Amino acid sequence: MQRQTRLSTRRGAASQRANAVGWILWFIVPAVVSCAALLCILSFVLTLENETPSLETPQEFSVSLPKNLIERPKEEGTKIMMKSTRSDNREPPKQIISQRHDEPIVIAYAISLIKCGDFQSSTAGLQDAALVLKHSIHQTSVRNPHSGSQYDYKAYAIVHRQAEKCAQELADAGYELVIRDPPVDKSEIRGEFLRKKIHKEWCCGADEFVKLYAYHLTEHPIVVHVDIDFVFHQPMDDLFDAMLDTGEKGALARSRIPRERPNEMWPETVNAYMTRDWGQVMPGRKALFQAGFLVVRPDPSVFDQIVEVIKEGHYVEGFSRNNGWGGLGYGSLVGAMAAQGLIAYVYDTLFNNTWVELNQCRYNHMGMDVLYRSQPSFRNKHPKVGKCRNDLDYCEDCQVTDIEKIYNIHYTQCRKPWNCIGEGDSTAFEKSSIPEDSVKLDHCMELLTVWHSMRSSLETQLYELTGDEVIKQGRLGTYKNQVFQGHCKANGQSHYLPLSMKPEYRKRMKELYKQM
Repeated sequence: MQRQTRLSTRRGAASQRANAVGWILWFIVPAVVSCAALLCILSFVLTLENETPSLETPQEFSVSLPKNLIERPKEEGTKIMMKSTRSDNREPPKQIISQRHDEPIVIAYAISLIKCGDFQSSTAGLQDAALVLKHSIHQTSVRNPHSGSQYDYKAYAIVHRQAEKCAQELADAGYELVIRDPPVDKSEIRGEFLRKKIHKEWCCGADEFVKLYAYHLTEHPIVVHVDIDFVFHQPMDDLFDAMLDTGEKGALARSRIPRERPNEMWPETVNAYMTRDWGQVMPGRKALFQAGFLVVRPDPSVFDQIVEVIKEGHYVEGFSRNNGWGGLGYGSLVGAMAAQGLIAYVYDTLFNNTWVELNQCRYNHMGMDVLYRSQPSFRNKHPKVGKCRNDLDYCEDCQVTDIEKIYNIHYTQCRKPWNCIGEGDSTAFEKSSIPEDSVKLDHCMELLTVWHSMRSSLETQLYELTGDEVIKQGRLGTYKNQVFQGHCKANGQSHYLPLSMKPEYRKRMKELYKQM
């Protein structure tokens, strides 16, 4: 009996201990599970903070941005994939690209300054053009959070040694100066006709070839070289994505890019984008390139091959179908002996199937007549009158392209914005009017408004930065203010009011464009 009592007592104690342990576990286990869950959540949050790029953005300015720059931000993240599949058997360019994976890719934007002024532009006009161009690059980059762009930029000015004296203002505005002599002296050209005649070609002759040094900017994956009479209106991320990304992102970009010949196959690797100068072409003749807008993958070997073509100097004089570079018809038009004809010849022959022709109504837009309508480039009763100059059944009419669809603008036939020309007529090319036989006056006024709006944006930001009352003196004009926004007193270049500010504030301009 006593043994049974002891056993019963032990069993009772064991049962009590088991119950106690059960109660303890009932409280502890959920607590442990909850703590573990909290630790997992905390770890996940910390991981996100470590992996998410922290991109410092510049201070926002209280200015009215163009509607096209207020966009929904695009998909984040960009990668560089530069596998070479070139049909011309060249080695891939040796590019020195240094950046962290969490930083935006930096695109080089370059201009060439060859002289300090000419019949179309005063020195003040050229200087303002460079400042407004730089501002437009900034406004369409990742540094402007309203742009929607994923790409950063660095601005370069390739300066001919003869223009060095007027280049300091470019440096003050944030351009890195690259001082160079032309890559070819005319005495080195072996072809007699080209050697004797090239110095008379368009504005600058062989001096224009300094822009070829853009191929040496190998610190960047892409170089955009434009003329100084240019402004960016929309980001060009799709062009860059299509060049740098071989995956889904690049494929989507290619599907969105407006091309001149949308049914043609894309090259496996895109090394350049160009537009042709359709406004000059005659029926049955080759169209040159419009060399005021070049998007290229920098490559010194391309530079070397182009320079060798210049030195060889195989350029056939005359107006036959076998004239120009290589005797293949790349001649007889404005700029043919210089970059317009040279770049077309080189990319059509040496580097074929490595570049893409863009729709010129959207890129490098000039408002030109891309139909055979204007004179004197063809006979009035020619069977192609009214048809597309690119020989396709359909082409967009650049004279009426919606301004919101235009990525960038090149001021040629609509005149320079600092020429203050707001009148039109149907006569030949004159300094005081816009030729309405090749462009539409109303459309030109829209294009000029874009440039002057960009200048006004720059002036507003400079005033907020410095408080310099002198800036207001550049906006006292009264001529067609809806277009020229106070920058012109009357019709004509002599009535242009340059961007004004005290000298001590000019060097502060770079503060507007702080790097990320």
